Amino acid sequence: MAGLDLGQPVASALLAHLRSDPALGALVGERVRDYVRASEEWPFLRLDPVETAPYEAEGWIGCTCRITLHAFVRGERSAGAIQRLAAVATARLDEADLALSRGLLLWIAHERSLFVPDPQGPASWHAVLRFAAVAAESV
Repeated sequence: MAGLDLGQPVASALLAHLRSDPALGALVGERVRDYVRASEEWPFLRLDPVETAPYEAEGWIGCTCRITLHAFVRGERSAGAIQRLAAVATARLDEADLALSRGLLLWIAHERSLFVPDPQGPASWHAVLRFAAVAAESV
């Protein structure tokens, strides 16, 4: 099956969408990226490269997307802060209507979240948020 890799337009739209959210901005400032700085200030969000697979439907060609967003928080021994940050990020992306630079985002849905202590030290938390999406162009 042929497909059209729209992973980069999806990633760019996701980052722009997350950066524009006032609730997320209140929690992480401008620290929403697809990389981590050597001495990153916490809390922050990091988007992995979008994983893609070919997608075809009648009248459409594009890709299915597996999206992984990481959230990092320090300062609370309980998981409360990371769960709050993850909830805001998830609410911002689940079923979001994103404008892509190429193609259309047909849908995006939250699949699952994982919360784990981060090895950076006590009171450091890491969340892994997984989303699935389909992006395509009409043919």
